[in-house]
Amino acid sequence: MSAPARSLLFHVSTVVTALYAASASAQTPERFSGTLSCAKSAFANAARREPFTLEITGKIARYRHTVLNEDGTAGVGTESGEGSVAPEGRVTLVGGWKSGAYSYEARYSGTLAATGGQLSGQQAWKMDGRSGERSCTITLSKRRRGLVG
Repeated sequence: MSAPARSLLFHVSTVVTALYAASASAQTPERFSGTLSCAKSAFANAARREPFTLEITGKIARYRHTVLNEDGTAGVGTESGEGSVAPEGRVTLVGGWKSGAYSYEARYSGTLAATGGQLSGQQAWKMDGRSGERSCTITLSKRRRGLVG
């Protein structure tokens, strides 16, 4: 292979490697973890500080939260949802959970900074033909990577 061809091949492989690395890093989600706490209502006990996980990739936020039974001793399903992230950090989420005659739709919003933030919102419940709402607060912080940080 001639020197100019080797040089061209080197430059092309360098550009392809750089584009691949940029694409991979752009798709690495930012992970936040924290707790969800909700007010007591006529149909649901107050939520204990339950684990909540949020991942942001680009302008899309996705979350999950284990829904606990009434006495908080076992998971009965997973609330999940997604939403948008505005350039200034405003996050808007919509999701829900369903199990038999029990379900709720959830809407949360707030602002996240690089280290975390707080969201608030409502859960609209339906249980055995009854319905009602309760307010919730989510406190999030940036998940640490590895042992040191």
